[in-house]
Amino acid sequence: MERTDGVENLAEAKRIAKQAYVSGKTLNHYQKYPKFFNYLGNKRDQTNTCSIRIYKGNIFIWRGKGKHKSLITAHPIPDRYIKEMEELK
Repeated sequence: MERTDGVENLAEAKRIAKQAYVSGKTLNHYQKYPKFFNYLGNKRDQTNTCSIRIYKGNIFIWRGKGKHKSLITAHPIPDRYIKEMEELK
């Protein structure tokens, strides 16, 4: 809740996390941005098996599968990668 912009309560944070898991973009979507793609790959490798989704300017990381998945963290995309994506558009 603290790491995502504009989320004011736990219920809203859970709703956004669920939307991110269902509708968020996966790591492969960002292959055309080499630095950001490598950053996401390193995040995935640090947490062993995890699921990463990018949704509304935030990176969401889950561990586990199916009903047993749990959100590890969410944080905004670092500015340096936003700049990379803007430059390559």
